[in-house]
Amino acid sequence: MKKGYIFILLTAIFYSTQEISGKMLAQKGAMDPFQVMMIVFLIGAIILLPMAVKDIKAKKLKLTGNDLGYLALCGILAVSISMSMLQFAVTYTKASTAAVLFCTNAVFTIPFAYFILKEKIKGITIVSIIVSLIGVVIIFNPAKVMEGIGGSKDLIGICFALVAAVVWSLYTVISKKRIEVYGGYVFNCISFFFGVIALLLLLIVTGRPIFSGITLNNILVLLYMGIFIKAVGYICYLGAIKETSAVTASTVFLIKPALATILAILILGESIEVNVVIGIVFIIIGSIINYSSNKKANDLKKVANTSSAES
Repeated sequence: MKKGYIFILLTAIFYSTQEISGKMLAQKGAMDPFQVMMIVFLIGAIILLPMAVKDIKAKKLKLTGNDLGYLALCGILAVSISMSMLQFAVTYTKASTAAVLFCTNAVFTIPFAYFILKEKIKGITIVSIIVSLIGVVIIFNPAKVMEGIGGSKDLIGICFALVAAVVWSLYTVISKKRIEVYGGYVFNCISFFFGVIALLLLLIVTGRPIFSGITLNNILVLLYMGIFIKAVGYICYLGAIKETSAVTASTVFLIKPALATILAILILGESIEVNVVIGIVFIIIGSIINYSSNKKANDLKKVANTSSAES
């Protein structure tokens, strides 16, 4: 169990530096957001490839055209759209703001799960949605936006972060349909590659740079994002699930809003406004309510399964 919590801590640290690393690249200004995501996920996919091949052989998986189409859809949603939008978000707004808003993806997952997976929505879940959305509105600070204070760039970044969160939640729900069939390594490795291919085609068609702009100043950040955030971070997350449970491992996303904010202050020297702090508190409370509900449901399911096995 201790090993599992170490995995959770490592995952939280790596995931909390996603937006900070992206902001560091954005500040250098030499690379296009689509280009950044293509390179980062290419690195991550290559690192996951040996483990994916091992799982394919062990499970004797035979991927059909339907499987590849499904994995391509997941890759495009997660890599080409969601993560690229998140990189655009940190280009326009603070890394801490983007990180916190992206964590609301758990809230948007609930309605998608209702319509796509036909999962029931409980009253406590609706409460978690409302509390989290109040946090989002507070961060938006409508009064300030109406007055035109704070600059339009910040608002654009906030919108990009929310789009990234919504698309990621859609990807999360769709991925639930088959991820257990392939296994985490196979699913992520192949979907990463499809997302990279889609981004490469986009870069070629729009005439954007593919590898130009990579310098000694930014290559270390790119390698960190690809190796530690996309590959090692995910390996640690799978390790956390294996050593604890999926619900316990999800505490990573309760830790991230606060940890990402603290790291943004320490590493980037960002200043955090009062409304953002209040918004973070609401989002964390909403996430805790949702987590507690899921944990209770998971515990009841375990009890029911145990009773069924004993009888």
